[in-house]
Amino acid sequence: MDSFISFIEGYVQLNENIKDDILSVSEELTFKKGEEILAIGKTCKYLYFLNTGSVRSFIYQKGKDITHWVYAPNSLFTSWGSYILQNPSSEYLEAIDNCNVIAISHSNWQKLYEKHSQLEKYGRLMIEQELAIIDEFYKGYYFLSAKEKYELLISVYPNITQIANLGHIASMMGISQETLSRIRST
Repeated sequence: MDSFISFIEGYVQLNENIKDDILSVSEELTFKKGEEILAIGKTCKYLYFLNTGSVRSFIYQKGKDITHWVYAPNSLFTSWGSYILQNPSSEYLEAIDNCNVIAISHSNWQKLYEKHSQLEKYGRLMIEQELAIIDEFYKGYYFLSAKEKYELLISVYPNITQIANLGHIASMMGISQETLSRIRST
């Protein structure tokens, strides 16, 4: 739980009262490798903090498994559109390996936001940072060569090759695993 509090404190200072309130509504969960955390069509009720392990978001399109993103330890994850809007998810969330997570429900986060302006500020700053990263990553992504996509991915996410298999990485990039292997060998 300390790593989750430290993560939040990377954005805002928390007093003991706020920390206690966060702890009172947090759940510690574990997921086994390959376990589904969320299915398409289900509304995501939780924001998760990944203590250990890794998680991927993906869809099936034309019978093919397409990875959107891979989440590393010490990061937040959820089905963002589903969680924020409380609509059915358009993606799956799956544990890539055994995971330990902290989960807080959407309704409890909303209550914490109302009670503590520092947490509302944290939420805004965190979402702004995530949006800026996503915007920068995808802005030119569609116009890049496969090699340039890989270089961009590594610059944004340097340790991805340690937590995701090459098939997931290739899928994220929209290329074949063979093409990714050739790029990595040059």
